[in-house]
Amino acid sequence: MIVAQALDAMRLTVPDDKHAHAIHLFYQRAGLTDRPLVLKVERDTDGRSFAQRRVAVTQDGMPIAYAMGSFQVAEEGAVHQEAMPAVAGPEGLEALPAIFARAMDDVPARHRPFWCRRQMFEWRPVEHFPIRLATPQPAQRHFWLRTNASVDGPLYVHQRLLTYASDTHIMQTGLRPLGIAWTDDHLQTSSLDHAIWFHNPFRVDDWLLYALDSPVASGARVMGAGKIFRRDGTLVATVAQQGLARMLDVVREGKI
Repeated sequence: MIVAQALDAMRLTVPDDKHAHAIHLFYQRAGLTDRPLVLKVERDTDGRSFAQRRVAVTQDGMPIAYAMGSFQVAEEGAVHQEAMPAVAGPEGLEALPAIFARAMDDVPARHRPFWCRRQMFEWRPVEHFPIRLATPQPAQRHFWLRTNASVDGPLYVHQRLLTYASDTHIMQTGLRPLGIAWTDDHLQTSSLDHAIWFHNPFRVDDWLLYALDSPVASGARVMGAGKIFRRDGTLVATVAQQGLARMLDVVREGKI
């Protein structure tokens, strides 16, 4: 995902003692997965405690996204956080590939190449994960996730990978109260912006709980929000995303 690439580009210009604590990316136009991206980083500030960066993302000379990020040296301070939701642990929960394999007839052909390929992350939904929706559903969901392989490297490697994963399932949660499934043949969606704030260290190869909700949908836009917890209950990241959601008169074809 572009937001993870933007974070990585900014980090390459920041001293190793400063770690990302916030990034916000705005999408300007759709990009092509088979064409290279160019990321140009601007150094805004370099203080003793904080550094800020901006990055412009272009493809074939056209702007497709821009992002802002802030990095901070490790610092002690007052602490409080909300409690992690009391949900079932990952053991015994079914992983998404098994769910998709059992209900493949309900997955539109245009979604299958993405969801049926080998994924970087293992996702285990806590609640029932319907492929189709017959009625409106609550705008809250919970997933356990971790990488399918062990991950070496410092904190920024784990931040980059979690940023990539945080763009998954968040907008779909906001469609549930509307009775619209992510598999709807008439649905057109696109991310408009994406933000993530990091609060505490974590590892992406250990189980993390992604608690998702959606406070509002209006103006053909869906707002999604998420909190990511370590298994010990520590809140490690907060996520927000706004996306376009349109119901078209015609059936969508081609790739997602």
